[in-house]
Amino acid sequence: MDKIRVYNPRKYDIGLVLQSGMERVIHPGSFTPMAWDDIEYAASMAPALFEGEKQLRLEDRALAVQLGFIQDESEPTLDAEEIRKKLGQRPAQIKAWLDTIQEGYLLDAICDVAATMDLPASKLQLLQDRLPEREFLKAE
Repeated sequence: MDKIRVYNPRKYDIGLVLQSGMERVIHPGSFTPMAWDDIEYAASMAPALFEGEKQLRLEDRALAVQLGFIQDESEPTLDAEEIRKKLGQRPAQIKAWLDTIQEGYLLDAICDVAATMDLPASKLQLLQDRLPEREFLKAE
């Protein structure tokens, strides 16, 4: 049986326990090959890991659609490139996008990408309002 690459685009390790009792740790920015039945089992035990590809992402997008992780193969992944595109939009669009995101790890990923960009004060203020515990604007 062919193995499918399962990617971890986040900045923290994600551990999985498989049906056989074996444990897999997927390190940040890497992948692990997994059999289809192991993916299905892991998704049944921890559906939030695969839902919307917010934490783990399958290389085979068609399989991700089949298993219900995403709605459409063309659905964008929330990686650094996609975050840069979103942060390049007008402030009103960025605010609407940020309001849809509730997961702390995704907000952290957005902040990490924003820190590498030269954003205007209006966009930094949106991030500061959404994440008051992070420092985007220096007090004068």
